[in-house]
Amino acid sequence: MKEENRFVNILKKAEEGKYAVGAVNIFNYITAKAAIEAAEEIGQDVIIQTSVGTVEYFGAEALISMIDSIRRYAKVNVAVHLDHCRDKELGKRCAEAGWDSIMMDFSQQLLESNISSSREMAEIAHARGVAIEGEVGIISGTEEEIVNDREVGAGYEETIKYIKESEVDAVAPAIGTAHGVYKGTPNINFELVGQLGKENVPIVIHGGSGLSAETFCRLIKLGGRKINISTIVKNTYLEKTAQLVMSREKFSPIAFDEQVKIAVKEEIRKHLEVFSGIKNHF
Repeated sequence: MKEENRFVNILKKAEEGKYAVGAVNIFNYITAKAAIEAAEEIGQDVIIQTSVGTVEYFGAEALISMIDSIRRYAKVNVAVHLDHCRDKELGKRCAEAGWDSIMMDFSQQLLESNISSSREMAEIAHARGVAIEGEVGIISGTEEEIVNDREVGAGYEETIKYIKESEVDAVAPAIGTAHGVYKGTPNINFELVGQLGKENVPIVIHGGSGLSAETFCRLIKLGGRKINISTIVKNTYLEKTAQLVMSREKFSPIAFDEQVKIAVKEEIRKHLEVFSGIKNHF
């Protein structure tokens, strides 16, 4: 792994500062711009995440080119991350196209197979100077094309085994969070986060949309260093778009897009402020 890898360096800084980096799922130019502007406004690094579906829609080369056109001028460090990929060929393509890190999700496989598949992709990614994230246990919910209707909580021993043998640069253990919209209060395994937070691999919290600021602060204190938000970004984008359409006000296309971007940026910003320790509330 090259020392100058943005993903690794951003998470290393987070560990040193005992805060978490926001990993924001984007799906077009507006949301990418909103995420980077939100990070710039508070002076914090950010991770831009792309789903497999977004990559397939735009094409890997076109998508990374679009994001690079924004982050090239950013006043903070911006890493580009591929989220929840199960297709090894697509993972390789993104690694070659310019992604800083890829999450290869083999969590549906048995532990030994998950480890071997993750290690195979880690070797490929590291040879290209790209970092890799993996998952232990099964995080429930829906994240675009990834649908898990069951949850399998991660255990300490299996997660440690996975970390040591897979050679991943970050690990997302199933701790009781979920993708999508929460229908109740999640039962989070804070003890596991605390145990893993003492290890030397960054802990990733998936399913951040909908968790309270208090929960985020507790997870960060225990060692969470990367927190993913996706659903809240999509919902804010769609809700603001619908609001503007229903208002029947006359907007030029650019002015319309700017209003949507501002709404998304503010939602992202308030999360980044909590993750970075600037605030302890929304």
